[in-house]
Amino acid sequence: MRITTDPATARRCRRPRGDVLPVTALLGMLLCAGCAGHSAADDVDYTALVKIADAATIRQWMEQGRSFSVVDVRSTTEYENDGHVPDVDLHPYSIYNRDPMRNEAFMEEMEVAFEPDATIVLICSHAMRASQAAHDLQRKAGFTNVYVFPGGYEGHHMQGYPSGDGWKSAGLPLED
Repeated sequence: MRITTDPATARRCRRPRGDVLPVTALLGMLLCAGCAGHSAADDVDYTALVKIADAATIRQWMEQGRSFSVVDVRSTTEYENDGHVPDVDLHPYSIYNRDPMRNEAFMEEMEVAFEPDATIVLICSHAMRASQAAHDLQRKAGFTNVYVFPGGYEGHHMQGYPSGDGWKSAGLPLED
C-alpha cells in the first residue's frame, strides 16, 4: 500500500520475481540447513529495537493524509495464498537470515525504492520477519522511519516480538 502525498519521498519499484530461486541460493540454503534458525539472532529481542505502528496509528495516519508505505516482507507464496494489504509492495525477507542472498536483495530493493527518511510500515505473517527486517534497515541502511505492524497480517502474540491481533482482524483494508 503506497499512500503518498509527496512523490519526492517515495519511488515506485518493480515487483521482485519470487518464482525463481537462484541455484547459488539453493546451494547456500542446503549448506546452512543444519544451522538454520539457530544463530545468535534467535536470542535477540527485536521488540526493543524497532518502532511500532499499530492499527490505531495506521487509521490516524490515513485520516490525517500522512504519507507512508506498507511493505509486505512475506514470501510470494504467502502473499498470493493468504491475502494481503491492497496495493502493498512485496519485498520478501528471509527470517533469521536463512537465505542471505534474499536478504541482500531485500536491502538493495528497499534502498532503490525508498529514501532513508520515508515512513515505511513492514508487515509479515506474525511480525517476526518484519521486526528483523526493520532492524536490518535501520542498522545497515540508515532508515529512520521504519515501523512494524504488531501481530503482522495474521495476528500473533509471541515473546520477543511485537504482538497484536493482526491487520486482518483489526479491520484494515484487505485484498484476498
